[in-house]
Amino acid sequence: MQGTIGLSPTKVTASTDVPEFRVGTVGQIDDEDDGTKLFLYVHAAEAITAAGYLCVVDSAGEAEMVDTTSSAPGAGAGMRCGAAMAAIADNEYFWIQIYGKGSVRTLASAALGTALTSSATPGAVDDATTAGLEVINGLSLGTATGGAAATNADAYFNFPHVGRTL
Repeated sequence: MQGTIGLSPTKVTASTDVPEFRVGTVGQIDDEDDGTKLFLYVHAAEAITAAGYLCVVDSAGEAEMVDTTSSAPGAGAGMRCGAAMAAIADNEYFWIQIYGKGSVRTLASAALGTALTSSATPGAVDDATTAGLEVINGLSLGTATGGAAATNADAYFNFPHVGRTL
């Protein structure tokens, strides 16, 4: 495996420590099994519940879990998105995945091959077509999710960002 020197995608830097990278740094890992993966170094504007939760990132590199408020027009339209690689406390520094094969939190029964949208559940995407939700462009599922509870699913990241409102 090769890539950016010092990049450990699951490493979290405490708010009291000096960040290891400049916020906005893009790091790369080339994995034999999964290919190239790109990550964006960001600062938490709120606690991020767990790995796989989708975050929306503003122009200052501040990340929060995507939901119908953080992705709404006037708040998040056009902003970058990526999946957290670990659970994060407020004000910590961490990596989000923005390119390559990974996983993302979905609501129950998200179908393969459908547009993914924000949801009222922070950090989770869905395939709902409810008016007012925002499409997350550049993110697709690798497997459908089933069951009654939210779960992490295989996904492909291609520089996801908040798109149009349904």
